[in-house]
Amino acid sequence: MLKMSSETTPEMYTTVARAVRVRVPVGLCRFFASVREINSELEAKDFIDTVSKEFADATHNAWAYKIGYGDQSICRSSDDGEPVNTAGPPMLQAIEGQGLTNVVVVGTRYFGGVKLGVGGLIRAYRDTAQAGLAEAGRRQEIIMIPITVVNVDYAYLGDVLREIESYRGIIDTLAYDEQVTVKANVRPADVADLQKRVVDLTRGQAELEVG
Repeated sequence: MLKMSSETTPEMYTTVARAVRVRVPVGLCRFFASVREINSELEAKDFIDTVSKEFADATHNAWAYKIGYGDQSICRSSDDGEPVNTAGPPMLQAIEGQGLTNVVVVGTRYFGGVKLGVGGLIRAYRDTAQAGLAEAGRRQEIIMIPITVVNVDYAYLGDVLREIESYRGIIDTLAYDEQVTVKANVRPADVADLQKRVVDLTRGQAELEVG
């Protein structure tokens, strides 16, 4: 059964081109932005943990990340002991303000002996994130989602595979049994049309499912 509407899913997303670390001096404080692309919350948390251990002597290791797109996006942030909403949220705003997703930023601060105040902290973490994101550059990616075509008769397998590829889909795996199960990745906008074509090609025997 088809469970998603391509009308609400963008065809492209923008993320960072490379992992970077930049130093941003703010008064007597030292700030570092550590940035990289991520594809899951687990990757984000592993990166945050790695950076926090590397800068274990820092005063704070605040962070922010965004994964996904549209209504399915996930946004998280942490002030890591800074006053509420002065570190993580400004960095998340920097990510969203630049239209990025699938990216994590860790803002590391070494206290320089002079307090920055609430407004100063917000500006410092926002500027740190922006500096890191600027250095990381931009890359656009085509959004692909997984599909599974089940109950494919061997007589129709070649036609089904060619049809998926004609939609610029990427074949992942084939599971052979009495019938063949095809796993692939396609663009969200093509799912509905491809589903109809698969049903027509196999005379109603095969079914396309998202996931």
